Amino acid sequence: MVEPFLELDSVDKDFGSIRAIHDLSLQIPAGEVTAIIGPNGAGKTTLFNLLTGKFGPTAGQISFRGERIDGRPPHEIVEMGLARSYQITNFFPELTALENVRLAAQARYSGFAPQNFVSHYTDLDEPLEIAYDVLQRLELESIANEVASTLSHGQQRHLEIGIALAVAPDVLLMDEPTAGMSPDETGETKELIQELADDLTLVIVEHDMEVVMEVADNIAVINRGSLLATGSPQDIQSNEAVQKAYLGGGAR
Repeated sequence: MVEPFLELDSVDKDFGSIRAIHDLSLQIPAGEVTAIIGPNGAGKTTLFNLLTGKFGPTAGQISFRGERIDGRPPHEIVEMGLARSYQITNFFPELTALENVRLAAQARYSGFAPQNFVSHYTDLDEPLEIAYDVLQRLELESIANEVASTLSHGQQRHLEIGIALAVAPDVLLMDEPTAGMSPDETGETKELIQELADDLTLVIVEHDMEVVMEVADNIAVINRGSLLATGSPQDIQSNEAVQKAYLGGGAR
């Protein structure tokens, strides 16, 4: 058997008396697109926060390439090769697109030491080259020098993906990458996900089931903080328990 690339083992997460994640075990294989779906309130965003070190689990453990990452600070998890884009755009609005991506590349280049990437950026040519390469890959080179806050919603979402890509992750977590997008922007993002999947392991939370069914190799369904089902898109689409969970809804 191939060792799971990213694995949760019997993970709980409590917020006071509320258990957001309950006994969740999940294996995410390398080189594939795994979609995390479930009704509102299922615990999907909490799961991402656990994987990226924003929260620590109440119980259980999380491993990446066989090494435990629960309890590590977020910047160490990024250094290990796991990055995230957010549901809500997360960048410096008054900086240009190029500056936003360059700062992320700089953090990677200088070993994520704040004093290095703030004080010595003028001495670092490589982060600038990385930033240009990332913007070109995302077809954003034409807006490289435009202030991020002036970009369209779709461009801003792709810029945020670029910021995550600039740290050279092996795993990219994408939290609702098509949220708020027009049909055309959604189509462009779907194509981008498929292109990124050629050389990255992707984990996405996404509510647009058409996008999920087209891009995912595997789907994990979470309901009320627990794993309800896993399988191929075809398996999940025909799963009666999944259909009932969605029909029943829930609180996010």
